[in-house]
Amino acid sequence: MALQNGRELVIKRSAVADGSGTKVFVCGLQTSNFSLANADIDTTIPNCDDPSLPIVATSTPGRQTLEFSGDGLADNDAAQRMVFDDARLQRTVEYEIIIPGFGTYEGPMAVYDFGFDGAMEEKLGFTATWRPTDSSALTFTPAP
Repeated sequence: MALQNGRELVIKRSAVADGSGTKVFVCGLQTSNFSLANADIDTTIPNCDDPSLPIVATSTPGRQTLEFSGDGLADNDAAQRMVFDDARLQRTVEYEIIIPGFGTYEGPMAVYDFGFDGAMEEKLGFTATWRPTDSSALTFTPAP
């Protein structure tokens, strides 16, 4: 598999506030992060025939958490304003997370954290974190 460009790890949002229509890139992101975590359910059982034997920990995957986050420059475009409003109004909207070379997650998501930051001698920045809101409506399409 060829190496992928980090700048291609992106998130897109429905172009209109009600979540319908085409999706547009959330612009201004300079760093982005996608994480997939599986909770650990402990299934360890001591040896019943010889409890003095060492206990070997075993587990099974539990709840899965998907999260996309990023930070960058607040460029004041329409999509970035909608992301801010999604957080402010606690809206669930159709988003698409593109993981280059691996695939695309698409479905209803909410902005769980949003912030602006800036220093006197720098441009205004922003940070945001998205998580799915309905796992039954979330789809994953592998990259070709």
